[in-house]
Amino acid sequence: MGNVIRSPVSGRAVALRERSGSHSLAVAAAQAWWPESLTPDLAHPAAAAPLENWFGENPNTCLVVRNPIERFRSAVAKHSERTLEEHLNSPVYRPLPKGNFVKYFRFEDQLDAAAEWLGLPTPLPHEDASDPALKPDLTPEQEARVREMFADDIILWESLQ
Repeated sequence: MGNVIRSPVSGRAVALRERSGSHSLAVAAAQAWWPESLTPDLAHPAAAAPLENWFGENPNTCLVVRNPIERFRSAVAKHSERTLEEHLNSPVYRPLPKGNFVKYFRFEDQLDAAAEWLGLPTPLPHEDASDPALKPDLTPEQEARVREMFADDIILWESLQ
């Protein structure tokens, strides 16, 4: 189902999800807890951490939730080698996992709170942000397609508002 980074200090973990702050959280975790493993050749800083496989029931695990429409737009910008239509037909990331999370944090305004909950120093580094100029404006029809693809994520996101 995915990977988590677990704090060796607090025992709390965060489920890693593309375009939802995982890069910034992984950089902060590696700098704080595994600095010797953080090397420039890593494809993602989470590789510096001893990742755990996550099957939906690990204790003390949180999830950072991003507005699904903005998450989609960010993924399109990050993977600009693909057309918007290709992203609509086959997104580069999966819907959020279903699981037994003890806490949810909103990406937009609670990412530092997630870091503090894990025991990381804040403010978090702003890492791997997509270029806003590359984020597409969606037509109402395209947005409806995204909402359909990520309907459960939309429900979760709206419940956190």
